[in-house]
Amino acid sequence: MSGENLMEAIEVGDEAGVKRELDDGADPLFADAEGFTVLHMAAQEGYDAIAIMLIRKGAKIDATDDEGTTPLMLAAAGGHAAAVVVFIKEGADVSVRAKSGKSALFCAACVAGSQEATKALLEASADVFSCPVEGKTLAEVAAKKSAECAKMLAAAAAGKGSVTRLLEAAEKGRTACVEAMLAGGANVNATDSDGWTALHFAAGDGTPALVALLLSKGLKADVQDKDGVTPVDMAEEEEHEEALELLKASL
Repeated sequence: MSGENLMEAIEVGDEAGVKRELDDGADPLFADAEGFTVLHMAAQEGYDAIAIMLIRKGAKIDATDDEGTTPLMLAAAGGHAAAVVVFIKEGADVSVRAKSGKSALFCAACVAGSQEATKALLEASADVFSCPVEGKTLAEVAAKKSAECAKMLAAAAAGKGSVTRLLEAAEKGRTACVEAMLAGGANVNATDSDGWTALHFAAGDGTPALVALLLSKGLKADVQDKDGVTPVDMAEEEEHEEALELLKASL
């Protein structure tokens, strides 16, 4: 029963009780039937001091429950920034993903909306590009929870492979994503190896809102790629009438 007693002591934040149970031989690896360990409990409740005690006694810092969730993810989802910092300092793997695809960074920014936890994970080089929500970026999802977290994620993305990511987002007509990346410092004038700007890609996709956004940021409708092709040409070729009208009106 010592494992269950340890779990109960952790749940109520009884540091003295946790120490006593551990000193009496309670198993720091104890888990329930779903693989939820005592360290998961400490992380979920944000008890960083207890987490340190458990780790020092041999608790597995990257233990996963039946859903693939780690203690770090739970600390992040709860917005427990101090606990997140502890786990990172103790060597937790920030790249682990649960079966749902959620990462600790997703949990911090998109679930908890915690700026402090998000900042700590970004500084630990958590992957800013992997998002479990299909067709969305972390910044886009985080914006629904915390505008500041979204800005942090967009800025981080802008500093890592920003040209490729910006152009890919433009090609797919993802207006919110492009806007977030530009707000984070991505270069609106970036081009690919063929001289295509984000506006070329947006014109080819035909999303009016994205075309309007890029025009408002200073991109020109008549800018030429290496073959002399302009965004106007792209919109005409793809027969995107509304986008074409916006482009021509800007000239």
